[in-house]
Amino acid sequence: SSSSLAIPVELRVHDYASFCPRITLIGADRRYCGEPVEVAICEACVADAGSRLGEPIGVAALRLRSAAEFAEARRVVVPSADMAGRLRRHFPALRAEIQPLEDDAGLAPAAPPSDGEITRVCVIGAIGVEKGFDVLLACARDAALRGLPLEFRLVGHSTDDARLMATGRVFVTGRYRESEAEELIRAQQAHLAFLPSIWPETWGFTLGLAWRAGLDAVVFDVGAMAARVRATGRGRALPLGLPAATINHTLMQVRDRPLLPRPGKTA
Repeated sequence: SSSSLAIPVELRVHDYASFCPRITLIGADRRYCGEPVEVAICEACVADAGSRLGEPIGVAALRLRSAAEFAEARRVVVPSADMAGRLRRHFPALRAEIQPLEDDAGLAPAAPPSDGEITRVCVIGAIGVEKGFDVLLACARDAALRGLPLEFRLVGHSTDDARLMATGRVFVTGRYRESEAEELIRAQQAHLAFLPSIWPETWGFTLGLAWRAGLDAVVFDVGAMAARVRATGRGRALPLGLPAATINHTLMQVRDRPLLPRPGKTA
């Protein structure tokens, strides 16, 4: 081990594999689990939904091993205070150092178009269950069912593009290179971004992309993205689990107005 070799170890942690064999805190019901501390609940979840660790280790053994690794490390570095707090619930002795992955200060003001009868909403990234596929599909279906003046532009791809596109309300660009992402987002002429991730993101690079492309962002009120939205005032954090109709109403409602007062300014 590193301790027997006396090698100083620095751990940079970007997900929850230290205490959750599912890694992203999403259970068999395709929802955020709420992070129960009772091992038996987590064992039952893994038995039902499966582990994504690629090794046969139980939850209790995983947490004991992770606690030892954290204690042995010279430094443990995480990208956000939100993540540090979640780790501390399971590893109370852990004193993680927070190093943000991007500088959110000094962003240019949002500059979405004000034209058009249809509200165009940009979704960014590879949209699987954790990133909000079910939410996006439900919102698109609701928009189609009720004939809302609302469409979604997915810069990226999803686990089932065909189902999204079948709603008639989702346009999918396909996979993109990181270097072209910002230009692709701008090309959609969207009014705002919606990043429907349902797990507590430890950072969220797509949020920085949205901001740099001139869009404010609507996110769910969980994880580092919600904390960053609050710190910058560049968007709105919605309660996790809202019905699609309510989400769609909010997206249309906030289209042509600043979502929140900027920090340091009065409303």
